[in-house]
Amino acid sequence: MCRSRRVIYNLSTLIGKPILLYLAAILLVACGGTKHTPVEDLTHHDDLSLFKLQSARGTRDGDRLRTQVMFSDSSSILTVDMRFAVGSPTTLESGTWRWNRNSQLLNGTVTARSITFLGGQDGPPSIGGAFDLLDPGGAPLYRVNVPLTELKVRL
Repeated sequence: MCRSRRVIYNLSTLIGKPILLYLAAILLVACGGTKHTPVEDLTHHDDLSLFKLQSARGTRDGDRLRTQVMFSDSSSILTVDMRFAVGSPTTLESGTWRWNRNSQLLNGTVTARSITFLGGQDGPPSIGGAFDLLDPGGAPLYRVNVPLTELKVRL
């Protein structure tokens, strides 16, 4: 038996199997990714944790993908329209957003922080990522985090 195997065996008998399982569980939790709220306020840091992804739909046409995602907290709806160039990597060509919030219409353009795109050759495409919603002057106001979502409903 090689020396490293003896050391591992001796370690497991010394500290016991329950502790090894505990340490393994801690390692798995520590390696888990951070969970982002669907909509984040980047300027006023308002609590937007009640907003949830309500719908995602889109249509792929060759190397282009048009999408619309909607977030809501039941009192207002945030709509984000985006157009992607499908490739390696997939990029955001253009995007706009609109939101009737607190009796005022907010709108602007969209930039991508990260994009995940899957297939769509023999089934619906899937899209996800993090996108910043900019004001008309180009300053980031909000961030939306879209989990990788299959676009089953066409635009």
